[in-house]
Amino acid sequence: MPQQPTREEMIEAGRAFEQRLRRAQASLGQALVTGRSADGAVVVLASGLGQLKAVQVSPTVFDTRDVTALQDAIAQSIRAAAANAADLARQEMGAVEINLY
Repeated sequence: MPQQPTREEMIEAGRAFEQRLRRAQASLGQALVTGRSADGAVVVLASGLGQLKAVQVSPTVFDTRDVTALQDAIAQSIRAAAANAADLARQEMGAVEINLY
């Protein structure tokens, strides 16, 4: 049977885990991810934490004046940026392992 960790070892492991989370959060806050609409007319820039930074719209969308298409493109871009931010967070933070004794 494995030996149970001491109280001090558990506290130290908790501190190390908290430190890793803080570093990952800081890194994600500095990172930029993009999301593009299917037609490429709209590009969204966001932080790795999902904070919207900028929206870029191609001037070609104004030629058609299709409001519904523009709304769909914006929504697609935001969803893509959110998915990319989530992927980056998984990469940055890795799997979280919790051991209960």
